[in-house]
Amino acid sequence: MELRSGRETIPSNDKNYNIELKSNNTMNPANRIKNLPPYLFAGLEEKATKLRGEGVDLIDLGIADPDLPPPKFLVDSVKAHLDDPDAFRYPTSRGDAGVRAAIAKWFKQRFGVELDPGREIVVTLGSKEGLTDLARAVVNPDDTVAVPIPGYPVYGGACAILNDAQPRYLELLPENQFLPKLEDSDGCRVLFLNYPNNPTGQVADEEFYKAAADFAETHPETLVVWDAAYCELSFDDFKSPSILQFTRKAVEMHSLSKMMNCTGYRIGFAVGDADTLDAMVKIKTQVDSGAPVFIQRAMAEALSRYDGKNPPEECLQSHREYGERKKKLEIGLLDVHGVKRVYPSPSTFFVWMRVANDLEFVEKAMKKGVILTPGSGFGSNADKFVRAAVTAPSVRIDQAIERLLEL
Repeated sequence: MELRSGRETIPSNDKNYNIELKSNNTMNPANRIKNLPPYLFAGLEEKATKLRGEGVDLIDLGIADPDLPPPKFLVDSVKAHLDDPDAFRYPTSRGDAGVRAAIAKWFKQRFGVELDPGREIVVTLGSKEGLTDLARAVVNPDDTVAVPIPGYPVYGGACAILNDAQPRYLELLPENQFLPKLEDSDGCRVLFLNYPNNPTGQVADEEFYKAAADFAETHPETLVVWDAAYCELSFDDFKSPSILQFTRKAVEMHSLSKMMNCTGYRIGFAVGDADTLDAMVKIKTQVDSGAPVFIQRAMAEALSRYDGKNPPEECLQSHREYGERKKKLEIGLLDVHGVKRVYPSPSTFFVWMRVANDLEFVEKAMKKGVILTPGSGFGSNADKFVRAAVTAPSVRIDQAIERLLEL
């Protein structure tokens, strides 16, 4: 069972919250489906539904779906491009040529990196589709895939297990600033890295980018894939770099979803190693028909509104709002009983906190009317952590803090 589709698909190994995949006599799913971890939230959602039925007002800080609307210029652009004479036709698998040229221009001004629009850019149906199609293009059965934990569950599920590969888990520990030991991924076919990070919200410093680039250069058997879905959602003058500033032997995933509050538009792009992206396009020709051209062109126009490295003012306003909410929650949690530590960061709308037991803390919070995400949904090593997403209005953040203070 899932609370929401999209990027927030959170598996769990906790037996109390599993839904077992049932089959009947007429159909048995493939082994790769059986090997997927069951989804978290079965028991939690059942309890939430029961509480709502009893009239309890629940504040949802669990699902990472922006509550602020997309900028008006983006919505207007989508509507305008619906009238394009080719808007109703199949798009190309690599993406509209004009859109790829616009992405290259944006990438140059944002990161100082020149890309070949013909081979080093692929338009995707958001970064989730990009990640899974890319993995399908390069991962063989019985390969090993380096997966950070806690981390975005799609790396281990859709990218490894659904390709009959084996995840090798790289622990992200507080004492290492939530950065993996790159040497632990020696021999892996793919190494997934994700900064700014989901679920911890943490960012990587320039030294780590350099180390990851060196690893990519010295380990040609391993494809480094940098998931940069949150790189534009930052505060306090923090600007996330691109791995392509340090090496071209990598692929980086970008998404408009968090940058411009449009998760439902399903639009993003992959950039980097040309041969890898060529293989990815071959997969896309078989499994999807590309992103609608009217949304592609709206994305291109939105990117063109950047002022150098800075997003347009409408985006900056929403980013500031998320940043203010995040600081408010980070500070408020310090006085909450059971919260042992909060880990601030200058990016994403996630607040990562340490507790004694994630499931117990989440259940207690839910009884007070606040929905949070157990850390164990992001990895077996995160059962003493909880994630909150500040995707609720500021007044609801205030109310959530007040309720949590009653724990």
